[in-house]
Amino acid sequence: MKPYEKIANDFRAFLLEKGNEAYSHLKDFFVIQKEQFYAARIDELKEQGLNEQDAINKARQGWVSVIGRGLESVVEILITDFCKQHSLKVTNDKILRAKNLNAELDSVKRMLLVHFGDYSVLPDGDIILYKIENNLPKILAILSIKNSFRERYAETPYWKLKLLETEITKHIKVFMITPDNDDEISFSQNPKKSRIVMEYELDGIYLAKNTFDKSNKVKGIESLLIDLRELL
Repeated sequence: MKPYEKIANDFRAFLLEKGNEAYSHLKDFFVIQKEQFYAARIDELKEQGLNEQDAINKARQGWVSVIGRGLESVVEILITDFCKQHSLKVTNDKILRAKNLNAELDSVKRMLLVHFGDYSVLPDGDIILYKIENNLPKILAILSIKNSFRERYAETPYWKLKLLETEITKHIKVFMITPDNDDEISFSQNPKKSRIVMEYELDGIYLAKNTFDKSNKVKGIESLLIDLRELL
């Protein structure tokens, strides 16, 4: 089982235990997951011959990618029933970058492309939601999922601005979902640059935590499905 698959399985059990409150306790959940990952990975690396410190450093590097995919899995669990209920489909930028796409996914890709003169680029999209209308896909939203931001806070707003430039993509909503563990965007008193830019440019920011300053755009993760319903 891959580490992110373990996270998904453990979160399903956590969800059964905590109910809807599970999403506002994601930080606690991932603290436990991190400890378990470190312990297992460090033991594995030491068995391969690495010393203690090198094993710790390598485990730390591995966790960075694991938590990203793990967060995506958690959000996928959140939206699965909603998508089934409303006949929505899900893909992501990694799938759309593959060769030999089927006709449906090729159409989705073409409807997302951002153009730079002679070049066309697929925007980042951890989760892309779309539906079929009149036998053609209609893209509703891009969900960007990040554990923390720091200097990367402008990435998602940039793609939102590029999508606004053309008629075929300007309707696509761009939402950010994050536990914001470093409090980069959680508070509006003397807000950091990241909060100012993201709140102004994005269509919604959904925080998986208990303590933060809400606004018309900055909400708890439980509001995500409510806002997605408005797009149907």
